Amino acid sequence: MAINDKLNRILKERNISVNKLAKEADIPVSNIYKILDKKNLNPGVYTVKRIAEYLNVTIEELI
Repeated sequence: MAINDKLNRILKERNISVNKLAKEADIPVSNIYKILDKKNLNPGVYTVKRIAEYLNVTIEELI
């Protein structure tokens, strides 16, 4: 399962919007949309770390 699928699943399960994730994780919303739209399936370590921290999951669970 690719990062976009895993991230999409977690956001839906927890009812978290992309905008909220972006704001709380301090990541540009466009970066998150690029991941979800399969335009960036290999995001940087900083981005993945911030997303994982906000969602309280390990980096391994996302990638």
